[in-house]
Amino acid sequence: MSQKPVRAAGAVVYTRGDDGSLLLLLIKDRYGAWTLPKGHLEPDETEETAAVREIAEETGIACAIEGPLARVCYPVFKGGVWRDKEVTYFLARADYAIPVPAQDEGISEALWMAPAEALATITYSQVRDVTRQALAALGERV
Repeated sequence: MSQKPVRAAGAVVYTRGDDGSLLLLLIKDRYGAWTLPKGHLEPDETEETAAVREIAEETGIACAIEGPLARVCYPVFKGGVWRDKEVTYFLARADYAIPVPAQDEGISEALWMAPAEALATITYSQVRDVTRQALAALGERV
């Protein structure tokens, strides 16, 4: 019998700079990878609630979910076994604030980046694809 996938949720969080330019929130995770903020679902927690909570925990940024974007699945090795991880990503808006990386969660950096810089910086191709979907939903060309 296969185990249920590990479930997580996150978001492409965007804000506008003083000049009106679009900025996206990225984190550098415990593996040294640049990615979108995300994390596990607590029991009885919705994906939306988990995404908002995890983003706040990892970056100190409060955001509002605007809608679903994508679901990404990939294998993870945890506790000596391979399991599928299923991450639901949302589009989320935030007021501009300086992010504070949660060092105790293994987040070494958290930064706002322009879309082109974000796409060039993101480590994982699946996360780049999700980010492109968010930019298309926002009507941005990169």
